[in-house]
Amino acid sequence: MKFSLGKVDITPDKPIFMHGFGDRSHKSEGVLEPIYMKAALLQANQTLLIVTIDALGSDRSFIAGIKEALRERFGFAPDEVLINFSHTHHSVYLTGVDPELRKGGYSMGQSYWAENEQELDYAEDEAYFAFIRDELLRTVSSCFDSLCDGELQIARGTSDFAVSRRRPTPEGGVSWQPYYEADIDKDLFVLKLTDTAGSLKGIIYSYGCHTTAMGSDNYLISNDFAGTTSAVLEEAYPGSIAMFLQGCAGELKPLHSAEEDRFIACDAVRTGKAGAYLAKDVITVMEQGEFTKVNCRFRTELRDPLLYTEQTQASFYERMVEDPKYNDFYRNAALRTIDAMANGTIKERVPFYISVWQLDEETSLIAMEGEVSTEYSLLLKRIFGNGKMIVIGYTNGVFSYVPTRKMIGEGGYEAECNFFFGLRGPFVPEIEDIIVGQVAQALHRRA
Repeated sequence: MKFSLGKVDITPDKPIFMHGFGDRSHKSEGVLEPIYMKAALLQANQTLLIVTIDALGSDRSFIAGIKEALRERFGFAPDEVLINFSHTHHSVYLTGVDPELRKGGYSMGQSYWAENEQELDYAEDEAYFAFIRDELLRTVSSCFDSLCDGELQIARGTSDFAVSRRRPTPEGGVSWQPYYEADIDKDLFVLKLTDTAGSLKGIIYSYGCHTTAMGSDNYLISNDFAGTTSAVLEEAYPGSIAMFLQGCAGELKPLHSAEEDRFIACDAVRTGKAGAYLAKDVITVMEQGEFTKVNCRFRTELRDPLLYTEQTQASFYERMVEDPKYNDFYRNAALRTIDAMANGTIKERVPFYISVWQLDEETSLIAMEGEVSTEYSLLLKRIFGNGKMIVIGYTNGVFSYVPTRKMIGEGGYEAECNFFFGLRGPFVPEIEDIIVGQVAQALHRRA
């Protein structure tokens, strides 16, 4: 096989309104560390592209625009490109130039959380999209020019870096507290790319955890712990590029941000220590893991089923607007939902990308859109996995949380906040059957 990697600094050159926390009240105040876009080009019987972006996520306007540009310039089909977001809450949420595919409700140019869409101007977002698109095209072109023969290897380790934030209550619900005993996916997969001389060129590591060691009081642009992790790896292995593939982390937070029965907002020093801790775990896999060669014979499929919501009534959101315990972010989202119900634009179903990549007969990568629960990673591996199945979320867009049937029954933030994203209500429990069924069909077709 042949491969190449690239990396580009995408740090905004002026203050922006960071997405990720609803109680932020003004634009960024500087840069803690640069944020990056990285690319890995893999070529065998098929040419595949993995892109990682240090951002909260994106809507379909961004994904469609980027993938169309890649198709026009290089001939990539939509299923041959994975765009994975680190989900840092200290960066931006990306959109493109197609307003019909835009999620709305946020602009990097805003100075406050708007009450309605008409208050938002997307000029800065569209300019940033053009910058990202052009830099990616330049980077991928450079990757094609610098392809080298080499080898892809995979190893599986574990890490206790993450902890669940859904502690069960006696009433059958959940509270936002550390739940140390939770069954979560602790797999830490490492893919390494070496040239024919044995020189290490790329480290692609995948683990599921919200990049929220720091809290909403941080107004410095950053990739949170993942920025430090990749920087430590690139320092430990000179000449390499380290890429973080965000896993299924819907309800997972860094263990370093947990103190007994509560979560805290880490400062920059503690966040750096957290990132170094995860880097140590990756290095352990690099040095002691049992790597096996991936006999690259690629097969890919992209599916796009619909996920459906409950028929929540407007009265539910009207009560929320009147409740003083909710901040402006919640109230404005509730008001937008009420208006959308009234004018008939409310969304009761949402398309959901599922990418299935078979790297060889044994090694597979399942990549899903949205903030996917760790329970899906465990479930899919239990049903279909063989120890070489990587399951990730936050890929090809981040629209909403994707809870399991159990989580929907329990309630809690991840199951109940769909109105933030223009959806009428929580998802119906049957979305679990849809997702598992779609993966099953794709794997069967790939067999």
